[in-house]
Amino acid sequence: MRTNSRRARLIARRFAILACLLAAMCAHLAAAESPARQVSLQEYIAALDRCSAALGTSANDPAALRKVRMSLPSQWSLNTGGQRYTIDTDWLADGLARVENASHGDRNAVRRLQAQITAHRDAAESFDKAASSQRLEDSRARLNHILDAREFASIHGPTKLDSLRARFYDWIERQLGKIFDKLGQRKALGNIVAWTVIVLTAVLLILWAVRATARVGARAGMDLRGASATGQDSTFWLRGARDAAARGDYRAAIHAAYWAAIARLEEMKALPEDRSRTPRESLRLIRRESAEYAPLSQLTRRFELVWYGYRSADSADWSDAMQQLETLGCLRSSTPAISAS
Repeated sequence: MRTNSRRARLIARRFAILACLLAAMCAHLAAAESPARQVSLQEYIAALDRCSAALGTSANDPAALRKVRMSLPSQWSLNTGGQRYTIDTDWLADGLARVENASHGDRNAVRRLQAQITAHRDAAESFDKAASSQRLEDSRARLNHILDAREFASIHGPTKLDSLRARFYDWIERQLGKIFDKLGQRKALGNIVAWTVIVLTAVLLILWAVRATARVGARAGMDLRGASATGQDSTFWLRGARDAAARGDYRAAIHAAYWAAIARLEEMKALPEDRSRTPRESLRLIRRESAEYAPLSQLTRRFELVWYGYRSADSADWSDAMQQLETLGCLRSSTPAISAS
């Protein structure tokens, strides 16, 4: 009887040892299979904060501490600033395990792990501030590069004259405010002034409308927008373009070349005769699938940059303009481009 009891205890002990080994193997496999977790810098800081909060309640809630420890991946993969960093979590998991297995009265393990977490968190925040500062510097450099462009050269802050004008307008507004405040105390007089202003404004609007209608009626029979100046056909403009190029005035040459193209398209009936159109309006009247659209678009863009944008022009610009004129049929392919010698 005593032998059977001893044999039963031995079998139970062996089963307990086997269960412990199986639990250890499962834990090891779970840790080995835990992949690296992709996190941002803010998510990494938030994970450290969760661990720190669990440490604060470890004495009263060890289950929460174990839950945090089991949720840790094997590594954190941190992507920030266009670079990737890999941070192992062994130090944190081991520290949490030590705190979990320590007695409730031992606070040294908690303090040491809290200090490690604080150090890692401070390093992450410092990196975040440095990255933000770098992004700010890059944005400022890009903005300065944009504002240094030629089209923004005329833009500036308020001048001294602007400041004086603003102060003068403010003074007038204050004086008028004082006057109308006094008038507000006398209701009848205020109503008279208000209705006088309304009536005068209405009279001025009526006079303006009558004069505008009279001007439109006076020039209704003289609408010559569809007419072209005598002799200013494509040949006229092409001759002017060549003369300007021979003088080395490529800006005037490109101006004349553009109008030679417009005159040529009007002669071909591809455009209605109307010299009051803007370059973009003329371009929109040409179908995109037509053979004239591409050369006119190129010539229009160069004309706008040189003539309206005041960009300098050279012989290369003139040669390109001549190629577009040749494509549009304004001159033959054998006609040489004239450039300054």
